[in-house]
Amino acid sequence: MLSLNIVLALACLVAAGGIGWAYTQASALPRIDVGSALDTGVPAGDPQNILLVGIDDGSGLNATDPVMVGRSGTMNTDTIMILRVDPKNQQAAMVSLPRDLYVDLAGGGKGRINEALALGGPQRLIETIKQDFNIPINHYAMVNFKGFESLVNAVGGVPIYFQYPSRDQWTGLFQYDPGCVTLTGEQALAFARSRHFEISKSPNRWQEDPTSDFGRIHRQQQFIKAALRKAVSKGARNPFVLRDLIGFAQKNITLDTSFSIGDIVDLGTQFRSFDPDSLVTFTPPATGTMVGAMSVLLLQTAEAQPIFDIFRGTAPILDPSTTTTTTPTTPSTGGGSSTTTPPSVTPSTTVPPSTTTTLSEFIPQPPPGSACL
Repeated sequence: MLSLNIVLALACLVAAGGIGWAYTQASALPRIDVGSALDTGVPAGDPQNILLVGIDDGSGLNATDPVMVGRSGTMNTDTIMILRVDPKNQQAAMVSLPRDLYVDLAGGGKGRINEALALGGPQRLIETIKQDFNIPINHYAMVNFKGFESLVNAVGGVPIYFQYPSRDQWTGLFQYDPGCVTLTGEQALAFARSRHFEISKSPNRWQEDPTSDFGRIHRQQQFIKAALRKAVSKGARNPFVLRDLIGFAQKNITLDTSFSIGDIVDLGTQFRSFDPDSLVTFTPPATGTMVGAMSVLLLQTAEAQPIFDIFRGTAPILDPSTTTTTTPTTPSTGGGSSTTTPPSVTPSTTVPPSTTTTLSEFIPQPPPGSACL
């Protein structure tokens, strides 16, 4: 979401003749050196993968913010997404990696994938993804909780339609009035982080989403599209409006040092007319289990390959409307809240399952034929 907003913003500035100003502003974006972990040197216009990471870090937040409850000093990755952009074909796809995936960590050892950053920084996380999934990473973008809240507020909040009263007492999400609600920073973060999402279909009776992290991923992907739509409607293709958005990015987004200003401007120019609703989203299937006392997810390796092939560049990004899906089944659970298998999706012979077509009552969405703007 953050990378797309940046490149769209810069594209508009370039289109408006402000290329010199765009270069100056983009130069002020915070940077991080990830060593030789990245696959660099991709020719201009060729597809590339950007690793988008949300950091489990409350630095800069008010002490009373709900996210600070039980906050530890360990900096894990709260959200891990790979965004693939294909400028020539005007296509983009995103895969969300569940943070509890149990993997071989680059450099030795096994653990949840979200531990890689805490143990060895961005470089070890990138190398773990390359090693375990054979997916090249060309660029890296990172934001913490404070940055997420600030960017949501910068676009004036993000509208989400709640069919039922909804809450997550762990993250501090409390939305008791059904309907279209514009979530500002604090509640948007609580929504995006929710793994114990509950709805109330009858008074004083709450039901928790049994899919845990998979439900959270679906809601995050839904939120990303809503945020992009809101940015565009606010004026994200108006160079004068976007100057403020880039100002927020300078304070809250960290990019790798090899993501040159020229690369950003070129990518933004190529995607200046991109429709947020055409973003294709995926989640690799995994099964919950216990490793000792630790609740983890084991990747369903064979079933995940059609998805990973898209991000390896060996399969094209295909429109999700060509995907054939079945009605989601009631998932089975393992030993804890994060040990849930995702809803079953039956792909066509050529298209991997896309989470853009997987819906449930635990995924807030407007009624058919209506919109939440």
